[in-house]
Amino acid sequence: MSAQLLEIERKAIRLPALEREELAGRLIQSLDNTPLTEVEEAWVKEAERRFNGYCRGERKGIPATKVFKQIRRDLGWK
Repeated sequence: MSAQLLEIERKAIRLPALEREELAGRLIQSLDNTPLTEVEEAWVKEAERRFNGYCRGERKGIPATKVFKQIRRDLGWK
């Protein structure tokens, strides 16, 4: 690893978790080199809005077991 890359990593690790997550997403997206569609971009913004609301305590999480149970019920899988 180059000295420049090590310095960037050192700085990135100090960022708050949400900023590190955003940075990671942007880096991964840059590897694909395919820009997000307007709909994908809107979903990303909505997911971020919901997650930020959860982090601020404005939203409550739902246990995965409950979510998957509801999905199975909605699909008629029981």
